[in-house]
Amino acid sequence: MMQLHIFYDKIEVGILKYEPIEDIFSFEYTDNWKIDGFELSPYMKFDSTISNNAIKNFIENLLPEGKGREILTNMYHISKNNIFALIQLIGKDTTGALTFSQDNKPFKTSFREISNTELANRIKDRKNIPIVVWDGNVRLSVAGVQDKLPITIIDGKFGFSEGELASTHILKFESNDDNLVLNEYLSLKLASIVGLKIPNIQILNLEDEMVLQVERFDRELISNEKVIRKHVIDGCQALNLNVMHKYERAFGKELKDYKEGVSFKKLFSLIEKCSSPIIAKKDIITWICVNLCLGNSDAHGKNISFLIEKDKMELTPFYDILNIEIYENRYDTDFAMSIDDAYNINELGSYQIIEFCKDLKINLKGFIKEFKKISIAINKALNNDVLIDVINSRNKDFYEKYKKDVQFRIDGLTNKFEYCLEYKL
Repeated sequence: MMQLHIFYDKIEVGILKYEPIEDIFSFEYTDNWKIDGFELSPYMKFDSTISNNAIKNFIENLLPEGKGREILTNMYHISKNNIFALIQLIGKDTTGALTFSQDNKPFKTSFREISNTELANRIKDRKNIPIVVWDGNVRLSVAGVQDKLPITIIDGKFGFSEGELASTHILKFESNDDNLVLNEYLSLKLASIVGLKIPNIQILNLEDEMVLQVERFDRELISNEKVIRKHVIDGCQALNLNVMHKYERAFGKELKDYKEGVSFKKLFSLIEKCSSPIIAKKDIITWICVNLCLGNSDAHGKNISFLIEKDKMELTPFYDILNIEIYENRYDTDFAMSIDDAYNINELGSYQIIEFCKDLKINLKGFIKEFKKISIAINKALNNDVLIDVINSRNKDFYEKYKKDVQFRIDGLTNKFEYCLEYKL
């Protein structure tokens, strides 16, 4: 039997145990945590035996996917399916508040500074040396597929930290000629303009390398010696689903009738667990409308999260919003979660919008009103070029293409939404 101690700040939450031969996990909260703490997820209750499946899903959703997991497994010669070994490797700084340790002692505090030049050189050379590998260690603790680097910023200085300190920001990088940094910046800023809470973001230019700097909403820098970690869970953890089920059609178009992944209906089932169900429902509806307008078809179950504290559960700021449809045939543009039976913008019509609202008990007139308000605000922001400050000669063409793409989509969607009430009558 192997085990790891789980901490929230310096407080021991519980002990994670693993039987490798039978591949069985168990977890028990400490008595003190049961008195003063909170349940880590809706499926990890104080007063019942927590299932192997719930524990495994919770842990696996903390791990990186794709290339990030490959780097971990290749560097440390462990199986990509050995999630206990993987969480042990990255357990010093996972997403959210929890740290995982082999003994019952918290990690020592340290800060390893990185100069702007060193960081810029590593970004330029990331195709040869993975950006997450530093000083012989993998500095990777953020779940997901995209190439990113968790980093600590103190007094304007970049670095890596442990113990009482933790990563405070995430850096995201360009991919080929896709202009992903500008795309995400524009999309998030437009989402903010129409009322969605987003992380603090800015575009950095590190020796001609464009980087998106995202302030972590699960961290709060208190002083140069202390970072507070906040407990967040993503949609998959909240619904007790594994990473594979972050898409509603977990096996894609080939098995299109298998729809056991995260869906809007399942997400809406979490609303009543939130401290303010009315606000949570309103925010998710706004998120849906924003994603439709901006062409963010990849809004899956790990791209929505919840902050959990004692007697409190609420949506975190929204993140990872990008215009996927602008890339046409380079990426799959099917919706991560269907709207009624529509899985892409071409299948979406007035009937699907009406049935979607009926199924989720959303007021149709209110939904249409929210879409109109959002689409008008996005159009106005684009027409007035309110985000022009980040545009230069190298990315101006993409910016103009982005504007045209979003406004064309809004025009088409507006017709569908306006027809809903006539169709209903």
